[in-house]
Amino acid sequence: MDLNLITHWIPESGRVVEWRATDASARAAAEAPVDPALPTTMQERHLRRAQQTANKGEPQSPWIGIAFDFPGRLDTEAMTRTLERYILRHDTLHSWFSFEDPEADPTDPSNRIRRHVVPSDDIEFAAHVGEIFDSPEQVRDHVAARFANDTSALGWPSFVFGVIEHYDTTQPSVAGDSFTLYHAVDHAHSDLQSLVLMFAETRTIYEAELAGTEPELPAPGSYVEYSRLERERAAALTLASPEVQGWIGHLSRNGGTFPSFPLDLGASDAPKPAIGSRFDLADADECERFGAVCKANGSNFIGGMFAALAITEHELVGRERYIALSPVGTRNDPRFEWSQGWFINLIPVGFELSDSTTFTDLAQRAQEAYHSGKSLGQVSVQQVIETVLAHGGRNAVAQPTTLTPPPIVSYIDGRRLPQTEDYVSTRATMIVGGKATQIASIWINRVLEGTWIAISHPDTEEAHRSVATYADQLRTIIKTVARDGDFALSSSKPASLTAANATGV
Repeated sequence: MDLNLITHWIPESGRVVEWRATDASARAAAEAPVDPALPTTMQERHLRRAQQTANKGEPQSPWIGIAFDFPGRLDTEAMTRTLERYILRHDTLHSWFSFEDPEADPTDPSNRIRRHVVPSDDIEFAAHVGEIFDSPEQVRDHVAARFANDTSALGWPSFVFGVIEHYDTTQPSVAGDSFTLYHAVDHAHSDLQSLVLMFAETRTIYEAELAGTEPELPAPGSYVEYSRLERERAAALTLASPEVQGWIGHLSRNGGTFPSFPLDLGASDAPKPAIGSRFDLADADECERFGAVCKANGSNFIGGMFAALAITEHELVGRERYIALSPVGTRNDPRFEWSQGWFINLIPVGFELSDSTTFTDLAQRAQEAYHSGKSLGQVSVQQVIETVLAHGGRNAVAQPTTLTPPPIVSYIDGRRLPQTEDYVSTRATMIVGGKATQIASIWINRVLEGTWIAISHPDTEEAHRSVATYADQLRTIIKTVARDGDFALSSSKPASLTAANATGV
């Protein structure tokens, strides 16, 4: 499955059909009662940031989205039933949030966030036929506006569904007719794996609706229940908890700060508009050979990838310690395997390179660092900070001064996700928004065809050069390991160390 910034997505032109809550459903949502279930820690931070940004009148892109093709012509009634079934299956999509005191500072923890739940009987959507757009740019501009304006979790619905029909509806159907379903939802209710599940689930339901049968799907589980369990775990934390000590150790070793990109991004003075760059790293055969080298040296593919990332930074700027914040899934309970929700925590992946001279020296160490970080995956760094502050340890870790998300390094093995064999034929792509930024975040994705990297970064000349240099170095390391069975680290320092001037990841 591909991954694109909305600015890079190139949809086909055609007529738009969109689904919106009926007037009765919207009224019921506005009057929805407060539910005692709290948001998760990740949701709370996200919601406070969203309200703060909205109060300032600043642009924001808190949504994540997906688009994929269906063969044939749209059956509007079947798709309406499909989308309603899908929404009704997932309780997080019934929720919206407000602040106890809408006039007070949303970043103040005492200003509590309230969950409102729309009764299932009041959830109803209707299709609306829209404009015919003659160019991909017109389609993209329309969809981007809908995603930006109509997906806030501070209202309901916090999601958008629409279709682009790629045919003349006044003419008879022909072989090759198709349409694209696009969908976005506030990040508070979803993550990238959830969107992959949405891809599989809506396709299964739609096929069943067309056939007049019942879709065979696993029970979805409740993200609201997951939220309750997560809050219980957070409340039980103390300074002595192993997870807290583990996080404090990583933060202390990195000077109490988050990691930074090793090269100049040209945004040290102020945030710049974000853009995405994509680079192929290795084909399927090279990935198999790279993975075999990893396995022979006490690692697996993800550990080898972090070793390659660490070597990349060493080769470019001479860093002797690697540190990254990496998203990991928290669907450890089988009940939540098919749930929609934000089942993500960030883990620290940190290790030293000082006595390593080759990739094979480092692979097992990187794997062990990943496993060590993953043991902290049920506790977010924000929970650790809150625990430390609650116990009077204000000098133990650096306190964040902003709600801005930290840079991440994500690895996803898409080969293991549902219906992965259909990603190419359906042109399935994840879509993310972009706004002004000073950081670079990295997504490494392994699919059946190979492995590629996407980097979101400031749209500056320096950043474009830097991310291309970074990706080229990473590609060289991976391909060399695949070809030769190893990669030797340079013994000399790089001529120009730019890390001191870097901003962001």
